[in-house]
Amino acid sequence: MNVRAISRNVGVALLFVAAFMFLSAIVALIYGLDSSFSPLLLSCILTLTSGLFPVVFVPRSQSDINTREGLAVILFSWVLASLFGMMPFALWGGEFSLINSFFESVSGITTTGATILTNIDILPKGLLFRRSSLHYIGGLGVVLFIMMILPSMSTVRLKMSRMEVSDVSKPNYNLKSNQLVKVVLSVYLGLTISLFILLILAGMEPFDAINHAMSTVSTGGFSTKNASIGFYDSRLIEIIIMVFMILSSLHFGLLYSSIVGRNANIFRYPVTKYYLLSILICSVVVAANLLLSGSISSVSDAIFDSFFNVISLVSSSGFANCDTSVWPLFSIMILVFLTLQCGCTGSTSGGLKADRVWMLFKATHNQLLKTLHPNAVIQVKYGDNQVVDKNLISSVSLFTVVYLFIVFVCSLVYAAIGMDFIDAVSSSVTMMGNVGPCFGSVGAASNYSAIPALGKFVMSIEMIIGRLEIYSVLVVFLLFRKRA
Repeated sequence: MNVRAISRNVGVALLFVAAFMFLSAIVALIYGLDSSFSPLLLSCILTLTSGLFPVVFVPRSQSDINTREGLAVILFSWVLASLFGMMPFALWGGEFSLINSFFESVSGITTTGATILTNIDILPKGLLFRRSSLHYIGGLGVVLFIMMILPSMSTVRLKMSRMEVSDVSKPNYNLKSNQLVKVVLSVYLGLTISLFILLILAGMEPFDAINHAMSTVSTGGFSTKNASIGFYDSRLIEIIIMVFMILSSLHFGLLYSSIVGRNANIFRYPVTKYYLLSILICSVVVAANLLLSGSISSVSDAIFDSFFNVISLVSSSGFANCDTSVWPLFSIMILVFLTLQCGCTGSTSGGLKADRVWMLFKATHNQLLKTLHPNAVIQVKYGDNQVVDKNLISSVSLFTVVYLFIVFVCSLVYAAIGMDFIDAVSSSVTMMGNVGPCFGSVGAASNYSAIPALGKFVMSIEMIIGRLEIYSVLVVFLLFRKRA
């Protein structure tokens, strides 16, 4: 194993974590040297020192990293970013015990958006910005940020960029690999700046606007208010957030190509059509169920609330404008399916991804046709009539089985520590999909503070596994097992 290259790359990841800690400390300083300044500054110094050590003192490797070592860099970067990221919370105190600090940090860096806080409003500005900045780092992945500054390591950038982007999304990036990071960051920053400006124009305070812009574009969901987006009681703000939640859960490569006019229309791709159609159908069905059940009497409120929360969950953002845990069971079941699926590959969204679900639907449909017409040649086509390889379909099927198996096992663990059925299953689904709020006692209007320490630890591990799309964790585990 190329320990030198791994340690140096992980060190650079920690430097990015330290940089955002420093920005949070600056925010604390601007807002009257609030109580989070010292914890943030001390954490920044410790993280900076830890990141500089391998970068400065570990000699450069003469060989490039291989695929397994690249996966190790990704995994270690996420784990160490979570561990160092918990320091400001733990040093500040309050509700942040060690396990709570770790949970909040992992939830932030994985863009899950679940919280242990019972009163977000009392947090100092520095920590509020810190929570949102964790989302922003995690939205693209620590490794994608690393690749922007790695000098003269094109092979490393190529390998690591391919591992950070899911296999299913690669056909959508019809660009040279060395342009991939610039494209993704262009879309990421462009969406963030646009949303920030629009939220200010809609009446949101600048501090809240930048935090919600970072949380929305990263599909994270941390808010600066206890009531989340519902605090503002503004349809205009909710509409703006909805639009950007959808944009942030679409393929970034296709968004870029569509914007710059490279003969790519994102809406002609079958997965995009499927994804947007699923949002429309599910929103209408949920709205009808809310009206027929008497949960909401106003037609406009039912339509608006259903669209907002369907988009919030399917994009894996997790914002809320009302308490969905009190909705009818039928509506909740639809929302649970959406938290399993989530957005498109090549975006910051979590979950199985709409691409995989669409591919499974198409493969199942084609297999049924094959049964009726044994001699027919039936293929799954993706994008510009691009035939999907059977190996990719097999890989998607295997990924889905492993994904659901982990959700099932974690549900059993949560049930074993005393959570009821709805809480256990929905928590496992939302942790694995990096969605955040679920249903029952840990719904959108509640938090995870009452979950036992063991449950919070398992949830943290599940969030990391879900964010790294399972295989990164499994490959590194098997690598170390083989060496042992």
